[in-house]
Amino acid sequence: MKMSSFGKINEDREIDVGKPVDFSFKQITNLATVGVEGPRATRIGRIPERGTEHRKYLTRSIWLNNNKLTNIQHVDTLVHAVLEQPEKLGWIDFSFNYITHLDDGLLKFPNLKIVYFHGNLIKDLDEIFKLRSLSRLRSVTFHGNPISEDLRYRMFVITYLPQVVNLDFSPVTNAEKCQPKPPEAVKKILVAEGRSD
Repeated sequence: MKMSSFGKINEDREIDVGKPVDFSFKQITNLATVGVEGPRATRIGRIPERGTEHRKYLTRSIWLNNNKLTNIQHVDTLVHAVLEQPEKLGWIDFSFNYITHLDDGLLKFPNLKIVYFHGNLIKDLDEIFKLRSLSRLRSVTFHGNPISEDLRYRMFVITYLPQVVNLDFSPVTNAEKCQPKPPEAVKKILVAEGRSD
């Protein structure tokens, strides 16, 4: 069935204003097992509208917070299974899980602007580096992870993700951007860019 341009405009508008697909508080342990059916409506009043072409949700946002995830493998599969236009994913919330590592699957969504990982078990500051190629990323959270206890934590994030303007719900200031960068973080960037000594 071919959609009229008016129907397409309405769906595009609905994606821009659509409520998140809310899979929070569902005891999810593996993203591969999350089905299209079953998002919650209680927290936000309703589930998002569905598109006419694939009958998937018209939104840019997915909430997976407060579950039992230990990793985010298959995040790309989940996003494609849930969103009518997966390339428009702009916000994903993994807060309050048991995640220890980030997965490259997130990098398949270059329009991501908001990613929440607060309240997880990430121990290695270099995990943050994996998000570096998300050039539109503006807001991230990692507080409540073991990495946030490192005194260098905030400067590592600012160095690794210079595109971010809001870290842990707090603006990144110009003064912070001008502070000396951690040498280990700078070295990792130079190596990744092929400019190491």
